[in-house]
Amino acid sequence: MKRFFDFFYKIRTFEIVTLRTSGMQPTVEYEITNDGERAEVSQYAVEYRDGETMRRPERRAVCDKAAVIRLMNQCRLFAWDGFDGKHPKYVKDGTQFVLKATVNGGKEIHAKGSQNFPRHYHEFTDGLREILESGEIY
Repeated sequence: MKRFFDFFYKIRTFEIVTLRTSGMQPTVEYEITNDGERAEVSQYAVEYRDGETMRRPERRAVCDKAAVIRLMNQCRLFAWDGFDGKHPKYVKDGTQFVLKATVNGGKEIHAKGSQNFPRHYHEFTDGLREILESGEIY
């Protein structure tokens, strides 16, 4: 089964990945892009003013594209496609997320949830934060 997954669902390249999280903390958006050789991971604060959504850059890191692809595959990002984690009954608040990714030359991955996350979600967000800690502050 692992071989089947690795063959059909392995991310080999990516165009853009965005992950927006919101909850009791301010809304944050992570964006991952690449220039063919290197990957850029950026973190934005998302603010809502006068009916408009604005992204304010907070920090970014440029790193090896292969390291980002490795993180995506370790967290099985491809398997997140279609995930719709409904908010658990009796949970008053929590964190919501929306993931949109374009990988492997045009394949789109969409996932969302409210205090209900796909497998390896926290490993993925921890990995992004680790990459960002080594990068620049805008």
